[in-house]
Amino acid sequence: MQMLDWDEYHLLLHVARFGRIPEAAQHLKVTSSTVFRRLAAIEGKLKMPVFQREGGKYSPTEEGAAIVNAAEKMEQETAVLARQFFGKSQTLSGSVKITTSEVLSSFFVARHVMSLGQDHPNLKVQVVSSDRMLDLSRHEADVAIRPKRLCSNALYGRKLATIRWATYVADQSRRDEKHQLGTYIGHAGDSHLAEHFGSTAFDPNATEGPQFFVSSLILRAAMCAQGGHAAALPMILGEVWPGLRRVGGPLDAPLGDLWIVCHNDMRRNQRIRAVFDAMIEGARADRALFEGPQRADKAT
Repeated sequence: MQMLDWDEYHLLLHVARFGRIPEAAQHLKVTSSTVFRRLAAIEGKLKMPVFQREGGKYSPTEEGAAIVNAAEKMEQETAVLARQFFGKSQTLSGSVKITTSEVLSSFFVARHVMSLGQDHPNLKVQVVSSDRMLDLSRHEADVAIRPKRLCSNALYGRKLATIRWATYVADQSRRDEKHQLGTYIGHAGDSHLAEHFGSTAFDPNATEGPQFFVSSLILRAAMCAQGGHAAALPMILGEVWPGLRRVGGPLDAPLGDLWIVCHNDMRRNQRIRAVFDAMIEGARADRALFEGPQRADKAT
């Protein structure tokens, strides 16, 4: 069997990781036909199939699993070296990649990340807005801003804020508020959020009135602003979305904490510290948006 080079291992690893050619191609930033062609060439080179194909799903064969396992080990070692090299860098030039969600990138990070360019003109900042968080251990990103606590001893983080939610309706005085609170826009497939809806002025289990369930908080805010419906939204979104008005104060229970996270190997890197400092200061400035003005006043 012939030896593979790293690019070939890299391709096999991503096909195994995503299980489908289009998703692997998108992550590799090539076309699906390129992945098909290169995979066929690799299997021809090895003189054996690396994947089983069934309904468009690719799963490693027994021999393929061993190759993918080797590729994962190479990726991990490469990521360790990259983090160690980057982590020792004390310059404020070069690039740093931040991964965060659609809501946080648009309504928190965007307000404060620009200060990094003003304070450090040689720093290149990339913000990746996606609900799929990139993997810090594989060095897919340098910093993550996440609405949940740390889940690994390999990560270092700081809590930025408590994320509180509130009930919002369209800000139109001619609308009847009781009618707005009688119907509901909820979050599709999120049972954790549903547990807290009972403390609001509307009931997601009510049988009367139309109810809508969407998978995007931004879409939920946009639909709510059209009038006729209430929606529970994180205050960092609801307080600034045009055409919305909050009904009452924050919900009694917070729905998560906001964390900024990096890998332990990177925590002393000056570029990472610059991002941490900017986001920590930004969260302080936005405390009233995250927690409501009364809670923010008590905390100061």
